[in-house]
Formats: sequence, C-alpha cells, structure tokens
Amino acid sequence: MKASIQVKNGFMYVVLSYKKNGRWAYKWVATGIKEKGNKKALKDKLDDYIKKYSYLETGEMSDDVLYSDYLREWLQIHRETIAQSSAEAYEVSAEAHILPYFDERKTTLEAMSPKVVFDFYSYLHTKGNHRTGGGLSYASIKKISSIIKGSLSDACVLELIASNPAAAVKVPKGAGEKQVKRAYKTAKEAQQILDAFKGHELYPIVYMTLFYGLRRSEIIGLKWENIDFDNNTFEIKSTIVRIKSFIHSDTPKTDDSNAVFELLPEFRDILLKLKAQAEENKKLLGSAYKDYGYAFSRPNGEFYRPDYISNKFSAVLEKAGLPHMRFHDLRHSAASVLYDLGWDIERIKCWLRHSDIKTTSNIYLHISKERRRIDALELAGLYNRADDDEEQ
Repeated sequence: MKASIQVKNGFMYVVLSYKKNGRWAYKWVATGIKEKGNKKALKDKLDDYIKKYSYLETGEMSDDVLYSDYLREWLQIHRETIAQSSAEAYEVSAEAHILPYFDERKTTLEAMSPKVVFDFYSYLHTKGNHRTGGGLSYASIKKISSIIKGSLSDACVLELIASNPAAAVKVPKGAGEKQVKRAYKTAKEAQQILDAFKGHELYPIVYMTLFYGLRRSEIIGLKWENIDFDNNTFEIKSTIVRIKSFIHSDTPKTDDSNAVFELLPEFRDILLKLKAQAEENKKLLGSAYKDYGYAFSRPNGEFYRPDYISNKFSAVLEKAGLPHMRFHDLRHSAASVLYDLGWDIERIKCWLRHSDIKTTSNIYLHISKERRRIDALELAGLYNRADDDEEQ
C-alpha cells in the first residue's frame, strides 16, 4: 500500500493506493487539515495511515480502526451489490445518524459491543430526530439497525471481529409510535378528497392511487408500454424514487409488487385522454418534449418528482380545509375502503400486494380499532334517547 497527499479546496486528503483482487484501488481519506503550513506534518504521519488502513489490502484490521471508517468502506463495497435506491437509502441513513454518532465517540470496530449498540438505539429512540429534537420512529430505527447488523455481520465473515454484537440487540419497543399518525379514510371521506382535486393536474394520480392502492413510486412510474388498452389491463413494472438522485427503475419494490390490474372504464377514459394530450404536446414542443414514456407527466413530458407529488397533495388538502395526511395514506385508505366493503384480510393483502401478511394484519388492526371508536361514538346516548322517546 502507498500513501500520498492531495489537496481539495484548501484541505488535505490522504490517498491510499492498494491492490485488490489483482487490481489497483484507491481510497481518499479526509483529514480536515488545511494545506497551509501543515503539509510536512501530515507527510510524517503517512505511515500511520498505511498501518490504519492496511486491512483494505490484507483483510486484517488493526485494533484502532474506527467503526465509522469501517462502515464507510462497507457502504462503498455494498453499493456494488444492491440496487441503487437501496444503496443510497443506506448512505443517507448512515450519513445522518450512524457516522456522526460514532465519529464523535471514536468507537473502534473492536470496541463495538451489545451495550454500545443498545446505547446507540436508545439515543435514536430519545434524541435521534435532528429536526424535532425528539426520537426517531420505530420504523426508522429498524432501518438503521439493519445497516448496523449487516455491516457487523460482514465484519464477522471477514474475521475482523469474533461475533456480531448487534445480533441480539432489539430496537426499543414503542419507539416513536406517536410520531407517525396514519390515516384510514372511509369511502365518504375518500370522496371528499377526490372532490378537492377535481380539475387539478393530480386528480388522475390521486384517483388511481386511492382505488388501486398503489405506492407513490408506482403511480408516477406507470409507463404507456405497460398499459394494454386492447385487453383493458395495466401492469406495475417500473417505479420512480428519489433518495439522493432520481432513480428510474424497471424493477418493482418486491416480486409481489409486479402485478396486472384490470383497467376499469373510468380509468381507461382518463388514461386515453392523457395519452392524446401527451401526443399533442409532443407535436407542439418537438425536440423540447422529453419523452420518458410515463403515463403521468408534465406538459413537456417531464416525469413527476416524488416530492412534488407529496407537496402538492398536502397543499390541496390544506386549501380545501381537509385534515392533513400523507400521500402514502391513500394506500392505507384503499385498504380502509375495502374493509368497509367486507373484504377479508387475505383479499386486501392480494389487492395491495403485500409480501407479508403481517403488514396487512397491522393495517387491518388499525382500521378495526378506528371503526370501533366510530361505532362507539354513534352509540353514545342511545338509551337516553330511548327514554326521551317514551316520555314523548
């Protein structure tokens, strides 16, 4: 392994060159040291950097390697083995929560223990939300814990540590449960939402999302090539998401997500009008038209960005005086409407394409609790009313 110094924006970086699988690889290490007056001192420490990062070449890690440094390397290697959206999601979580925490404490990989991991989860539970100062949701901590467990599991495989200290550590129960309030609208409430979007550019998107229970990434990723007007069907085969960059994918979230739906007459008419409008826009704009092939697009053919959909959705609800809800709650509301129609849990699971029945069960349970509350309110004062009727 060789080490050299490179300068960017006035700060020095140590660049490590090493052989990996017979090919040269490079790692840039930020020192945080300004170039002016410090270059000679850093040159004297290059051997220390070589020693610290020798595991990149040998696979044998020294006792003083920080867990955060190991995690950065793990994320870089892991990026090559998973989908871009998943890799970027890992990086965002790590950069926002894991790396700052362990960088500050200078915890070495060797020092990672069940107690250290437990303390980290507890911190996330109580103070992990940098925006509010409170705790992160249970779901957020679970995602972060998967990075911790995965990285430490691979460290075991590489024989850098003897066992995975995160294997038996559980996410604190009740973490952030009150922070995310899901909406499960009745058919009547769902109709109020649709009425609020009448004449709005997002009306077709909201309508189809609510009816078919589609995910945001799926509805804005629906392509013309996956709509069969002859047989009146459409298929979920592509998505649009944004983690760090906008990612167009021809692979749905799970195998179960790839499904063929019946294209009902009302949606067939809506889509045919959109297609005709898109063709007209293409003629008018010529080469300025961006033909991505998506069914739902801006007048210039540009795809709808996920954050644009969510922001506009919230703005329309607020203007109409309707309670705030997330765009994803349209999917929950689809389940709610099916529940009111008498569908059982298995039918709802198939319609929403959940890969795990537990997901549907949790939604089913939430809806049941809410409906019992509504039913109870309807019964309030029932017998007093009966007494009043008799007196009259």
